[in-house]
Amino acid sequence: MTARWIYTSEGEAPYYQDGDYIYSKERQRRYAVSAGCWRDIQTGKAKYYVADYWVYSLNGQPACYFR
Repeated sequence: MTARWIYTSEGEAPYYQDGDYIYSKERQRRYAVSAGCWRDIQTGKAKYYVADYWVYSLNGQPACYFR
């Protein structure tokens, strides 16, 4: 699978998705993707969800987008 970069509204790309994981640009695994949710690698708790090309916090605020 080809990595997909994830951008902030300011145009920065702090994360990328490769398979079922989200990595920082420093190549550290940060989140596992499961059923449209990003789950923290350390705790397993859902932190974000994906709808269309946007990533939202659990309270519904847009956080990042796929380009």
